[in-house]
Amino acid sequence: MAAAFFVYKEDMKPLVAVVGPTASGKTALGEALAKKFHGEIVSADAKQVYRGMDIGTAKALELSVPQHLIDIKNPGEKITVAEYQQLAYEAIDTMHAEGKQPFLVGGSMLYIQAVLEGYAFGKENRPRYRALTLGIAWEREALQARAKERLQERFDAGLLEEVEQLLKQGVDVDWLIRCGIEYRYCTLYLQGELSLEDAKRRIEIATNQYIKRQYTWWRHHGNVRWIAGEDEAVALVEAFLQSPDVVY
Repeated sequence: MAAAFFVYKEDMKPLVAVVGPTASGKTALGEALAKKFHGEIVSADAKQVYRGMDIGTAKALELSVPQHLIDIKNPGEKITVAEYQQLAYEAIDTMHAEGKQPFLVGGSMLYIQAVLEGYAFGKENRPRYRALTLGIAWEREALQARAKERLQERFDAGLLEEVEQLLKQGVDVDWLIRCGIEYRYCTLYLQGELSLEDAKRRIEIATNQYIKRQYTWWRHHGNVRWIAGEDEAVALVEAFLQSPDVVY
């Protein structure tokens, strides 16, 4: 699908999105930008909405700025793209009303695109905000090494214990297996279907494949400005917020 280009209305409020693949540093950049520009974060992660799923989702629970749409569902509960979109709209509109700058941060592509492009689900899409989308660029091998290091950090932090606790709480096994890479293979290990070594190996392979899919998605959807670091991001956000006629 080709990138979508929109004509924004002059009175549209600004929204900055920070996107990119797994382990690229989206949350850290989003936090830094929100802190500098008097903003707050709207999480766009399909798994961080669930309570008790912290380590496996790399959920940042102690940020220096407020963040929204984490821990709003119990494991096993359903959330649709349409429901997420409405909740995000409400959070973003509230921030604008309070004079704060919203930053949409995460890696769930459909969630982000639904908000940025104003998915109307069967009708003509109508963007609600004037948007700047920043993507964090990495060399593929460097990012894969970073993801591998972060995986080990998750195991050291108690990833297996987190999944085991979810199972003890009665969370459905099949739901957990469908609930993302780390939860899938850790559940299979705890069910005795994989060795721990094999589970880690499969997580690493699947994560690298997902990173590739994420990059491919963003290079074909939306108008992403790929940046190498925080200074470049700050300059782009400053120009975007100061000049309503600037459209990316």
